[in-house]
Amino acid sequence: MKHVFVINPAAGNGAALRDILPAIHKALTGFQDDYEIHRTLSEQETILYCKQKCAFEGEVRFYACGGDGTINNVLSGIVGHDNAQLAVIPCGTGNDFVRNFTEKDNFLDIEKQINGSVMPADVLKWQGGYALNMFNIGVDCDVVAEAAAMKSDRLKGTAAYLAAAFKVLRRGKTYRMAYTKDGEEEVEDELMLAAIANGHFCGGGFQSCPAASLDDGFMDVCIVRPVKGLKLPILLGKYRAGTHLMDKDADKYIQYIHCKKFKLRAMEPVRISVDGEVLDFTDTEFEILPGAIRLVVPQGSRPI
Repeated sequence: MKHVFVINPAAGNGAALRDILPAIHKALTGFQDDYEIHRTLSEQETILYCKQKCAFEGEVRFYACGGDGTINNVLSGIVGHDNAQLAVIPCGTGNDFVRNFTEKDNFLDIEKQINGSVMPADVLKWQGGYALNMFNIGVDCDVVAEAAAMKSDRLKGTAAYLAAAFKVLRRGKTYRMAYTKDGEEEVEDELMLAAIANGHFCGGGFQSCPAASLDDGFMDVCIVRPVKGLKLPILLGKYRAGTHLMDKDADKYIQYIHCKKFKLRAMEPVRISVDGEVLDFTDTEFEILPGAIRLVVPQGSRPI
């Protein structure tokens, strides 16, 4: 089997090159299998590179070394190729995808990655491509964009997301949207956010979809209606902890949907975060692709 380490040199302010690259070289000293290291140049270059590798190699395991955006790029290049496996080495800021597993530090252990097991995992599809973890629309996406603008040497990671959340929520912004699940009748509503998920986490550890599973053949959708006053910080804390569905007022503010297809239409300008990458959004249908990718789980870890 060919082992291909796809490294985003910009991820984590250079953490991939500074920390992970030496660890890769050390772990592969005397390694018998064929391997190579590829430094990414851009999103499209990464996708094309992975597609070409899948087309001209036999069995190949890709190690996405970067943040959630790098994972998405590698994913987009290998979906549909039965000879490809995806391993994740987190070097970004939020690193939300690996939070879906126990012992997430194992994802930084190259030997445990090489000796990891393979599980079938679902993939989210939309008109712009694919996602492995989550789509966030509305206030959730605004927080991702604000956190990116706030990041510095002093404020990074989870702290940046928390600071961004408080700043964004003070604006009280809501969005008019219409949605439907599995072809049912469309519902129009005023929303704070919509999270369409395969995994649990977004925004540096907010557990927006606590009932999600990577391999159950369904997507989880969490819709939050406008929340005002003292209830807002209370619900924000529960949204981070993943206990918001148990709040006594959950039925008033939250709708949680388990489905295979979900269509969302925005009635005013809004943005979407695709595995952490912020794009403009109007409307689209989201679909779950059961078992569409072979995902590597490091030795000693398992899905939560």
